[in-house]
Amino acid sequence: YRLRDKYGEWRWFHTWETVFTKTGSGSPVQILGTAQEITERKQVEEALRVVNEQLADWVNELEQRNQEMALLSKINEFMQACAKVEEAYEAISALVAPLFPEVSGGIFIMNSSKHWLEAVATWGTNLTSSTLFKPDECWALRRGQPHWVKNKDSDVVCQHCHNHSLPNQSLCIPMMAQGETLGMLYLNTTNSEKLTKAKKQLAVTVAEQISLSLANLQLRERLRNQSIRDPLTGLFNRRYMEKSLQQELYRAERNKKSLGLIMLDIDHFKKFNDNFGHEAGDMVLQELGKFLQQSVRKSDIACRYGGEELMLILPEASLENSKQRAEEIRSGVKQLKVHNGRQCLGQVTISLGVACFPEQGLSGDAIIQAADTALYQAKKEGRDRTVVYLG
Repeated sequence: YRLRDKYGEWRWFHTWETVFTKTGSGSPVQILGTAQEITERKQVEEALRVVNEQLADWVNELEQRNQEMALLSKINEFMQACAKVEEAYEAISALVAPLFPEVSGGIFIMNSSKHWLEAVATWGTNLTSSTLFKPDECWALRRGQPHWVKNKDSDVVCQHCHNHSLPNQSLCIPMMAQGETLGMLYLNTTNSEKLTKAKKQLAVTVAEQISLSLANLQLRERLRNQSIRDPLTGLFNRRYMEKSLQQELYRAERNKKSLGLIMLDIDHFKKFNDNFGHEAGDMVLQELGKFLQQSVRKSDIACRYGGEELMLILPEASLENSKQRAEEIRSGVKQLKVHNGRQCLGQVTISLGVACFPEQGLSGDAIIQAADTALYQAKKEGRDRTVVYLG
């Protein structure tokens, strides 16, 4: 028990009592006892209790940090194993969320023009950010450093944040690599205990790690594209075309399917170079390359065969389907408005030759030869037309 002394401070005591005499009913009459002050012992016990609590907190915190480091290592491992950026986005959503329980969030990536950001991975049930917004709507991106909103009523809130009726905390962290802004990591929660200073530092580490991994992935993709794509048109190069054609022929033969092939050539291409310069000819090829990439299916393979001659490989397309596709492309090209600077280059037309496996050939060389022969016939008949090989 404790008693307050004359100075108003509490003193702890421990007593031992002995009953000397009792009444007939057993009630104590005389008691002899001693009391010992144990204030210092109590203070030591209290200090020890506090130390034990602190030690338990430190152990729990250490275990949490170890778990976080293990998850960070796992994120890095998966990011290194990803072959495409799209795969990385899926991995990020699954692996980052466990690091921030009861916190919603997302990864936003800057588009190639740097005009807007779009969410590529999100988690949680209450994301308070728009999934598409401009860079100047985020204070973190404008200032180049994390922006932490602890109190939405007194702190400056980013324009891309909404749902202001909830008592949210939010954290925006720029994702940068090699001096370039790739995007942003965003977190928000209604539980202030879940977005502490320690979690903020963890979020900064996560953003740095993801930024570096994405930058490496993008570099690998660029290098790969440089090895398989024509730099002028953006279409696949001839080496990739030859390899892909053999693979598609093998697949068509195994599955007993057809394979369409379209050879196309820009009509009077030389006049663009002669009348407007070689830059104009390059511009025509660039615009045609963009048009073809936008016009083909995901399974189709658009290639630059050589010079102004292009090729389309159409898996599982019959001869009639291939002819119809060729006509659609021919009509679409005639609608293109190609400019070199402010100068309009006039109408662009193309001639097309169509062949199909297995009707017009059983090998890659045979089908290419058939489509090329049909293309030559289209040129002879006056250009701006599609001819199907009937040899």
